[in-house]
Amino acid sequence: MLPTVEAGSAECVYVVVLNWNGWQDTVICLKHLLKSEGHRFITVVCDNGSTNGSLEHIETWVRGNAADDLGRVLSYNRLGRAEAEACDAERDKVFTDLVLIDNEANLGFAGGCNVGIRYALRQPDCTHVWLLNNDTNVPPDSLAALVNRFQSKPRLGLCGSQIRYQERPEIVQTFGGVLNTWFCTTHSLSCGLPAQQLKSEPLDIDFVPGASMMASRAFLEEIGLMHEEYFLYYEEIDWAERAKGKFDIGVCLGSLVYHAGGASIGSPGEGGERGLRSEYYLLRGRLIFARRFYPYRLWAVYLGLLASVLTRVRRRQWARVRIALCVLLGRVPRNLTRT
Repeated sequence: MLPTVEAGSAECVYVVVLNWNGWQDTVICLKHLLKSEGHRFITVVCDNGSTNGSLEHIETWVRGNAADDLGRVLSYNRLGRAEAEACDAERDKVFTDLVLIDNEANLGFAGGCNVGIRYALRQPDCTHVWLLNNDTNVPPDSLAALVNRFQSKPRLGLCGSQIRYQERPEIVQTFGGVLNTWFCTTHSLSCGLPAQQLKSEPLDIDFVPGASMMASRAFLEEIGLMHEEYFLYYEEIDWAERAKGKFDIGVCLGSLVYHAGGASIGSPGEGGERGLRSEYYLLRGRLIFARRFYPYRLWAVYLGLLASVLTRVRRRQWARVRIALCVLLGRVPRNLTRT
């Protein structure tokens, strides 16, 4: 049996939730997350320059309906990006449930989360940082299950959860994946598998799902923050690649996370197909990753991208052809902005 974490422990997990124009999802996420039990935690919501008043909507919920939804009054603090990154834990000590940080611009997934991670690392009580997508909801024991897994495995640096579909909670979306180092493509494990068939935890995975990643303080201090060039996608794979030989990467199947998928970036594709915005950043991230870690196999990656273009031509997916060609040529497609 795994050791139980004492709720009164001075050690604290900082949960970083990134928001971009998705305050409704973020409020739902907070309604579940803030009911977590078994370990002390502080939630840090980083807003990536939303244009729909997201921070104000979240703040209104905190000051109003949160008490009814959670059965208690929340204490919170709102900071600008500069304030958060210059915060002195002793000088600016604030005992709070929730920190709202205005990133003031769309910094991408890595850049936006890194603001929250830097804030967390400035706090001496921070032992772990949990990155959690805003389009998720979690049972009360998911956080403590992750912490317990770290306590039982001293070499563990980065740990993921069992991700299930929010609309089909009996089906596994993913719990991690493997990397094809020739083409720098990824494959998610157990996608679409009925949860009851998931009997044991994987022995060998290359990365954990970005929707839920808990990192130890030691991991963050040695490996560093997420690489911000990606903007979207491949950040978690980059993190795991940098950790090889230094920390173990694992998954805790007992930590359940229900994920809507796609909503957090505002680009779910029609009929379940990936949106064009997602398509661009996924292909772009693949090239960035290959250049950083497998430059001697770039020829194979480019061949793979060319094959993708031909497949899209055959299917007459002209918008996707344009996206892939822009990635190959190093151009940003028109009408694809970061705001």
